[in-house]
Amino acid sequence: MRCAVVGGTGYIGVRLVSRLLAEGHDAAVLVRSPHKLATTGWAHRVDVVPGDLEDPAAVAALVAGADAVVHLAHALDRPDFPASDRAAAHTVSDAAAAAGVRRIVYLGGLRPAGEPASRHLASRAEVADLFLAGPIPTAALEASIVIGSGSASFELIRYLAERVPVLPAVPWLAHRTQPIAVADVLHLLVGALDLPADVDRRFAVGGPDVLTYLELIRRYLRVAGLPQSAAVPLPVPVPPGGPALAGWVVEALTPLSRHLVTPLIESLAHELVCPEDDVLDVIGPPPDGWTTFDDAVRAALGRPRASSAPDGGDPALAGPTDPQGSGGAVYDWSTVEPSAADAAALWAVVDGLGGDAGWYAPPGTWTVRGWADQLLGGVGAYRGRPARALRVGDVVDAWRVEAVEPGAHLRLRSELRQPGELRLDLHVDPDVSGHGSHLRLAVRFAAFGLAGVVYGRALRATAPVVFGATARGIAAAARA
Repeated sequence: MRCAVVGGTGYIGVRLVSRLLAEGHDAAVLVRSPHKLATTGWAHRVDVVPGDLEDPAAVAALVAGADAVVHLAHALDRPDFPASDRAAAHTVSDAAAAAGVRRIVYLGGLRPAGEPASRHLASRAEVADLFLAGPIPTAALEASIVIGSGSASFELIRYLAERVPVLPAVPWLAHRTQPIAVADVLHLLVGALDLPADVDRRFAVGGPDVLTYLELIRRYLRVAGLPQSAAVPLPVPVPPGGPALAGWVVEALTPLSRHLVTPLIESLAHELVCPEDDVLDVIGPPPDGWTTFDDAVRAALGRPRASSAPDGGDPALAGPTDPQGSGGAVYDWSTVEPSAADAAALWAVVDGLGGDAGWYAPPGTWTVRGWADQLLGGVGAYRGRPARALRVGDVVDAWRVEAVEPGAHLRLRSELRQPGELRLDLHVDPDVSGHGSHLRLAVRFAAFGLAGVVYGRALRATAPVVFGATARGIAAAARA
């Protein structure tokens, strides 16, 4: 099947295109800046149409020859997003009809029962209704919170849980929702492509757990192994502009933009639970069954932000095309140190780090850190090292070897007690001139919780002193 994906560079879109290609479908995507696809892992395998949804000619080129259109685009970060989404839906529907497309699949939001919807949810419902009113059979899948690193709604829950230790007991904390894992959403989107022509309706989709928003936060903290938040009653009623004020607060405490999160916060005023599960009759559950909330969170916390997009990998992990702040707070610092020594001599020093050779850091740095770690019941900073070339799994003082490429790369993971995961990468490169070499040293700390944010900021502030000295010391030792 040939699928035209509208919103192919968004959170769901990047993962869906990977899934479509893995299952043997062809795909076309519409993008404003094609160079941004470089990190997706699949750019060379799809038809890339330059342009945007405001250009009917570009949309027509996207859907030409397509069997199905999957519409995932939402202009949530625009002040006028309802009008933008409405216009885009009309453009796509008209172009698809003219091209003879057989099926439209749309991913929107659950509709609150018996009450006016927020702007965000009302816009999602309007787009679904526009497609359903058109001439092409449409499957409108309507979901609540999608659980996976990079999902805006999940990142909002993550940062509220990790960075707000005391939550004001606003009414929406008691509202129920039915989250769904991103892997299960992808299963449904792909399954909807093969629905017969007489299926032209919307489907409520959700995971197996119905939870209040307070339960979502507390379950997240439990899975992540973090202290529980306290919820305290508000001394005054929530003001009418509460969501906008909360958006400013979230922007101050997290990497998330208030323009993105304010519409999401407005939607928390509703209970979002599936009124039916008819999708089971026409598509069915994933082969391994629906993913529980706890398992979905566990998958999303699987590792820090990936260096490449989840092309064929675990869709629950964050990739470089996801918004800033996806995958949790990460603090990086790096430096490049030239050395007059050749690459072999430089590698010999890198491979000999730790033990009696030490770390070329300012005097007392690791001694003090080791004492502090031992007071907390940790391993301390000095455990020695093997008297041979390093291998994966070796202990090197406070570190564990995670990866070795002899002569080129060493990755170490800290085993000190700290609120997050600290990794140290050392790369050795020959100088392009053929004389000397370069050491690339990079520190990466993935923070857990509010304590991790404080620790990460302190680490980034001190890294030029501690790890900068290490880089200079290694280069000098190789030269000597």
